[in-house]
Amino acid sequence: MITCRLSHLAARCRERGYTLDEARACIVSQDGDTITVDVGHAAYPRRPRPGVSLLTKAKNFAKSAARHIAAGAPQSTDEEVARRFSICQGCEHFDGKACRQCGCPVVREKKFLSKLSWAGESCPVGRWGPAAD
Repeated sequence: MITCRLSHLAARCRERGYTLDEARACIVSQDGDTITVDVGHAAYPRRPRPGVSLLTKAKNFAKSAARHIAAGAPQSTDEEVARRFSICQGCEHFDGKACRQCGCPVVREKKFLSKLSWAGESCPVGRWGPAAD
């Protein structure tokens, strides 16, 4: 058993690819934001969930890059990148650094290798689509 803040368990869940709802069964008691957690419970997020394999990441990136270059490499605005980033932050597939569905890095900064800044790209689970022209 451990005692911690609910936000600590939520952060641990995100780091390991779980949602807080999936881990709620391991909470033994709660007093405000302080919780007691049974770390031996089956619902406790002990290990990271397997992510996207390196080969799948490479294939996904190659497909996205080919589409992006074929379209003339259009870039999203800073506002669009920020909007997409905020959507990703609230998604259960976001692990804090990357998308567990496609394996793409999720960064707020407009960067060449960031799918969020490629105007023609879409979220793999349909949360956001190509930027409007």
